[in-house]
Amino acid sequence: MIERIEINLLPAEYRVHRKKFQIKREVAYPLLIAGIIGVFLSLWTVALNSSVTDTKNELRQVSDMIQKNRPIQNEINQLNNDKKSIEQKIHALELINVNREKWVRLMEEFSNRLPPYTWMVSIKEELRTPPVIHIEGRTHSFPEVANFMSNLKDCNYVISVDLSEIEQIDADNKIFKFSISCAINDNAYLTNQPLAMAGEGKGR
Repeated sequence: MIERIEINLLPAEYRVHRKKFQIKREVAYPLLIAGIIGVFLSLWTVALNSSVTDTKNELRQVSDMIQKNRPIQNEINQLNNDKKSIEQKIHALELINVNREKWVRLMEEFSNRLPPYTWMVSIKEELRTPPVIHIEGRTHSFPEVANFMSNLKDCNYVISVDLSEIEQIDADNKIFKFSISCAINDNAYLTNQPLAMAGEGKGR
């Protein structure tokens, strides 16, 4: 068998050389890694967008449920407020029932210790420790206010007595307005004696 040998007799400048496309490793590997990272980031972005969309849908559903059930929540809040109001009223009634005898005896003590030409206009209790009772009164005689305070100090139900103010409000009739504060001892025992009847012993 005879082998065929091809000889190119064209001059070198007329010959066509075939060039092979080659990529160096220093360039190929970074390009490959960058492509993999790009594909990964694309997939991760798609998954993240899908998760965000699902979360927004869940949030929208929850918001719709809240709006739908808001009347029920408002009714529950109103019932809770009504419950608190009723509990406060019950507590106040219980305090009135418990302190009824104390207040009757206390008012009797105050009334019996009033000097002549002196009367009380209002009595208010300030709930703190110890409780404080604010008394506003009127008198025709200025010194009788000091006598009233001295008489109150003798009551074992009163811890201390302080004068808040005193002023003349009617010069023609010589009427003085005064305010005093009494710190009250809730643990004191007023008396074992029965309550005096209204007006008993007066005018005798």
